[in-house]
Amino acid sequence: MNEMLAAPQKRVSEPSKRRLVLLAELLSRTDKTRITSVELASLVHWSSALIRHDIASIGFCGGVSNGYDVRRLCDAILRFFEIAPASSEKKCCIVGLGRLGTALLDEAIFDGTGYKIVAGFDPNVNRTEILRSAFPLYPASRIEAVVASERIEYAILASKNEDAASLASRLVFCGIRGIVNYTDAVLGSTVSARVENASPVTLLRTLSARTSGAWRKVL
Repeated sequence: MNEMLAAPQKRVSEPSKRRLVLLAELLSRTDKTRITSVELASLVHWSSALIRHDIASIGFCGGVSNGYDVRRLCDAILRFFEIAPASSEKKCCIVGLGRLGTALLDEAIFDGTGYKIVAGFDPNVNRTEILRSAFPLYPASRIEAVVASERIEYAILASKNEDAASLASRLVFCGIRGIVNYTDAVLGSTVSARVENASPVTLLRTLSARTSGAWRKVL
């Protein structure tokens, strides 16, 4: 066992955080017991040097000769970023039950991820009564009460664009720690809550920019 823990960097960059979280996801699904940075590089298409740098940034050393212990590395990443392992689920909710939100009502999507949807909300009361779900659906007027009683930590926001900012503010006010924002509205993080703007349209535009000649000129 050649891995050991060293002092992590004082601040891990945002790109490194994203890559490490993806690595943890990959490691949690592999049947291998050990894996090298070269093998990881072939799976994620990053350089092996970059992978070793990211792993070292959280204070996890080793893996140069015969690879990393898969379970220990995965656990180290999850522990460093305080991510829930699959055996310890964090509660989430869906806010906005339109077409996109409704597609997420299948709780099987989150099986084995460490996250569990326990509630859905929508301003349209009729929608919450008509839709079928494995978890309770509530009118948006009950967000504060249900989030508090269920101790929900994370929210997926799939509301109408014009409602996104006000709903996000309410979620943050009642203690939500993080929001995945699927709307086209651009929302900012706060001291108490992080926001990931993940609108499919915005992501497609970003991909389009990255594949354009102008983007390649600055790399």
